[in-house]
Amino acid sequence: MGGKGFRMAHDSHNGLMALLPRLYAFARTMLGDADAARDLVQEAVTRALAARRVPDDAPAYRAWMFRIVRNAALDEIRRLKRPAPDVADSTDIWTYDDASIAKITVEQGLATLPAPHREIISLIDIAGFSYGEAAELLRLPVGTVMSRIARARDALLAAIESSSVRPLKMNQRF
Repeated sequence: MGGKGFRMAHDSHNGLMALLPRLYAFARTMLGDADAARDLVQEAVTRALAARRVPDDAPAYRAWMFRIVRNAALDEIRRLKRPAPDVADSTDIWTYDDASIAKITVEQGLATLPAPHREIISLIDIAGFSYGEAAELLRLPVGTVMSRIARARDALLAAIESSSVRPLKMNQRF
């Protein structure tokens, strides 16, 4: 049968459906394009389903799936020499609440960051990986991941602070 920590691929991919939204969000963060991210996740799922050996436990399976998406995204970025994503669009921000404004602001800030910063933020802060899990996925020491996430978060905050999007001060009397 499968080796230590792996099972044969004919066993079910029980957690795959639950991972799809996070895989998509990660791919979108890396590529900056919703359609390309959907295509990339579909390709990653196809690769995973065709694999002969699949990790046994849920955390290892999750890391394995994110690694497949990450590698496919890096291949796509290299293939296209894709520039930093541009999340600005013609959306009328006045129709959204504060949470939506915050989301747009963060997306715009992320779009200005270099790919390694976007990647580490999307793994830890968006996908919810621990430092150890991210270190394993990226094949880096935990200390390196910790310093990278600190630098990436600082860069994101600086990008947000320099943004032209500012929350409106509202009169709180009702």
